[in-house]
Amino acid sequence: MDQWFSIKLLEKETIAILVKKSGIEINPEEVTYDRLAAWINSKGIKQGIQSEVIRKIAGNIESIHSPLEIAKGILPVHGEPAQLIPAAEAHTLINNPENDKVDFKRLFTIPTVSFGQLIARKREASHGTPGITVFGEPIPAKRGKDVKVKNGENTVFNEENLGVFAAASGEVSYRSNCVNVYPVYKVDGDLSLKTGHIDFVGNVHVTGDVPSGFKINAQGDVRIEGLVEAAEIVAAGNIVVGGGVLGQGKGSIRCGGNFTSLYINQGNIMAGENIEAAQSILHSYCEAGKNIICISGKGNIAGGTCIAENMITANEIGNETYSKTLIYMKLQEPQPNKTFIGDEKIKELQLNLEKLQQLKDALVRQAGNSNRLDQGTVSKIDNTINQTSAKLSELYTEKNNFAINDQSNSSHVIIKGTLHPNVEISIGKYKRRVQSPFQSAKVYMEEKEIKINSL
Repeated sequence: MDQWFSIKLLEKETIAILVKKSGIEINPEEVTYDRLAAWINSKGIKQGIQSEVIRKIAGNIESIHSPLEIAKGILPVHGEPAQLIPAAEAHTLINNPENDKVDFKRLFTIPTVSFGQLIARKREASHGTPGITVFGEPIPAKRGKDVKVKNGENTVFNEENLGVFAAASGEVSYRSNCVNVYPVYKVDGDLSLKTGHIDFVGNVHVTGDVPSGFKINAQGDVRIEGLVEAAEIVAAGNIVVGGGVLGQGKGSIRCGGNFTSLYINQGNIMAGENIEAAQSILHSYCEAGKNIICISGKGNIAGGTCIAENMITANEIGNETYSKTLIYMKLQEPQPNKTFIGDEKIKELQLNLEKLQQLKDALVRQAGNSNRLDQGTVSKIDNTINQTSAKLSELYTEKNNFAINDQSNSSHVIIKGTLHPNVEISIGKYKRRVQSPFQSAKVYMEEKEIKINSL
């Protein structure tokens, strides 16, 4: 079989692909199901074998086109990270089904607390579920990343019951690793010459619009019920804009936490954590430390540049007029020349195992012809096969642990609807321009190549 076929392994050895070697004529009579299955087994593949596929190959070798999946293991499911959960958990736009009507008045439900009140609780990281390779070797799952909860402004974290309690009365501002309670500065109506610029140590709440040229600087959260034009807004916490952003390509909005808005049009947005637009992000520059989310309503990202660390997800990226849209996922560069030192030993043991199996098969065939079987020699071969297999198992586990620990980033893009042409997607230093439309797709990096696969 070796002269006709080879086996390619994918996705951390959880998928085995049978490939026909080109330019070599195959004798169909010699490729039976039993021989093909035995050859696959001799390569150490035993988990998730697709018997029907192998039977189909053996019965139609001349008409079958490779590559074909012949075995499938299970990828590990890594643990969920630790997280601070609000005591009275609020629903967010990210959980809204695409066609549900969004009540944007909810954006301005400002949580207020009293002294001594429980306001959040830490949910500890989970362990995850291990996977298994096609060789039957376990793939350990990574435990979710822990979060070291800090005492915030006017809050105290209790290590024993994992609760965060208010040390003063005021408005709550949730961050990924702490909770703050701030006093509030409220502006009834629009910012104007009467109010001037705002610089405040706590939260700022504006019930109207923020026109071009005005500035807001807050050490807490900023909530604006109306529109934001070409203004400059800086917040150490979160920023919520209910009426949307009409930035005209000027001004800027920066926050240390999450930015949430009805829509973003020609805006410049930078958020330390997530950027979430309920309807659309059009011809804007958006940069998020974690995720960019646009999946409510039309959920369209078109024109401009979107940059994120972990994930960008939208119902639609690009548009039917092929507006140039740049999507950039940050990716930590792998360390050069970082390879698993046991690869050569694995190849050597695999070759030895194959030779031992061939020797054993030859002895059994000879014994069948002469009715004499040297049981002692066969037992020694079996013992050597078992020892070699055990050593291989150890090396496969080490290699899988190495691959998991070396995985630098899981950055990806999810498109629930249409990914249009003229969208340029970059992951780290790699770049791919979309030439034709895709429906319901995931974009990710694999083997130094940006791939687009249907969901």
